Amino acid sequence: MLETPLFGRFQGENRRLVFSAPTLYHALVRGCLITGSCMFVYGVLTPAVGVEGPVFPAWWVGIGALVVLAGIAAALSLTSITFDLKERFYKRRQGPGLFPQVTVGPVTSLDALVLISEPNSRLMAGGVSYHLVLHWKVRPDAGNSPAEPFMVLQTDTRQIVPGQPLNIGAQPLLQAGIRYAQAIGVPFYDNSHFASK
Repeated sequence: MLETPLFGRFQGENRRLVFSAPTLYHALVRGCLITGSCMFVYGVLTPAVGVEGPVFPAWWVGIGALVVLAGIAAALSLTSITFDLKERFYKRRQGPGLFPQVTVGPVTSLDALVLISEPNSRLMAGGVSYHLVLHWKVRPDAGNSPAEPFMVLQTDTRQIVPGQPLNIGAQPLLQAGIRYAQAIGVPFYDNSHFASK
């Protein structure tokens, strides 16, 4: 399934660390809701020309409703995680769906932030996708399974020349990952030197 990529940013004088869709994506969602609503209202308030009585132009009403529904579906499918760096807890919103799952927990339940590399020739020749993956600690009472499934916090895809080390393009995400891990208070592991599935 295609997912909207997440990007990390500090907010409120570095008191919160938020991983969510880019600002442009949020603007597009708001644009769909506003534009679709305007189209729908215009279609309802404007009678068709040349027809007796107030007949609503079906095109404006129908397309407006579809644009609003697209905006609502996009908003409900967003995945995000917010870290309160002062109070030391996280709030994870895992979509998609009408009722996304929201979990809250202490940062002490997190295991590590790991940087991995994935050869990705589908996007570009010689492409490598670097992922920052957040892992939760295992729960002995749940059969040693993690408290929550791992979460890809941020991704960066670069093109490398054949023969170069796999992690040659990982530096920007490596530096960001170290900064994020220090802020959250979890160990950071750089596994970008070998391919991961």
